[in-house]
Amino acid sequence: MIKEGIKDSDIIDGLSLRYLKFFGIWRIVNEYRTTGKKNAILKLHLLGTLLLGIPYVIFQFMSYFVIKVDIQKATILNFNAIPALQLCCRMFVFTFCMESQCRLYNVLRKDFLNIPKQNLEVKEIFMSISKTSNFCCTMSLAVNGSIVLFYIIYPGVSVDYILYHTGSMAAVRTGRKKILGGWYPVPIDQSPYYEIVFAYEAIVLLWGGFFLAVYFVLFYQVLMCLYAQFSALGLQMSSLKIEQYRSDINTSLNHNYISSTVYEELYKLLKDHQKLLRYTEELRNVYNPLVTMTLGMGILILIIGAFQFLFSQNGSNDPARTGKLFYTRQSSDLQFAIYSSDWYKADIQFRKTAQMLMVRANKGVTLTAIRMYPVNVETLMAILQFTYSVSTLMSRMTE
Repeated sequence: MIKEGIKDSDIIDGLSLRYLKFFGIWRIVNEYRTTGKKNAILKLHLLGTLLLGIPYVIFQFMSYFVIKVDIQKATILNFNAIPALQLCCRMFVFTFCMESQCRLYNVLRKDFLNIPKQNLEVKEIFMSISKTSNFCCTMSLAVNGSIVLFYIIYPGVSVDYILYHTGSMAAVRTGRKKILGGWYPVPIDQSPYYEIVFAYEAIVLLWGGFFLAVYFVLFYQVLMCLYAQFSALGLQMSSLKIEQYRSDINTSLNHNYISSTVYEELYKLLKDHQKLLRYTEELRNVYNPLVTMTLGMGILILIIGAFQFLFSQNGSNDPARTGKLFYTRQSSDLQFAIYSSDWYKADIQFRKTAQMLMVRANKGVTLTAIRMYPVNVETLMAILQFTYSVSTLMSRMTE
């Protein structure tokens, strides 16, 4: 059980937590770390997500049994339901893995590793990665917020299309417009039900759009900080120079004493590497279900898009065809960093320890889907190739 919170002064230099603080998530993390209890803000997030998201997803899939549906309308229904499912999954992962999630936030501390505080090169690494993290988080919120506001201000789904038509959505110009697709168990083309549904969809979109981005920030910052810690460790390993220690300590000291001192530094770095590996394993256990869900939904979107493109009457002119894939990977080339040290000048004890560390660093640090497929560029390209193959097969079938 964690018994201490994280102060702003403990955070990696340059890392911004303003979005987590604004939505109360940073308070959730710190209160759980100090008390072990889930506070009211977390319960509000979970309750709001379930009350808004679950009914919407149910109504979306009930549409198949109530209204007339073709492949184009099915694509719209699925695209609208998937973000709500993603948000629910992210909330569940965060809520039911609070202990691990809060412990993972230790990697945001600038003193997480045994690195001298005055090391300017490490500070530069932290600042650079913090800027990248801050930019990605800001862009995620800005893009999601812009999309949400655009859809609320310019709703584009005709109520008449949902209730009475199939084929191209753009061809139906009658009826009032609603924000999202899907049927509801009320006469949505009549007042006051239309206004109630419009307000409900606006609230769902605002809640889901912003919280999807916020929980992306929550998970993404941990990944980026873990990457920063690996990078800092690699820098420390590459700086293990015999000549540097000889000049820093005392040129009159014998070689054995200097080698022993360098070995002690290597042993500290070995312990730090072991610590990072433990956190990496915990991160995998927490995030792998989320990555599996996200990757699976991404594959589903690609395949649905291929079906919609090939089998719809006007697939090439449909502006609603969109897709989103999220994948994360963080690793550090520690082997080269160790090789860059003066291992060949050190004693046999140092060389054996360095060799062992290189072997342990040989396995890359990456998230996996279904506990076996690494989520990286190769996996993404394999998914695209699979989708292309499916599209080609379906195209030939239609011909």
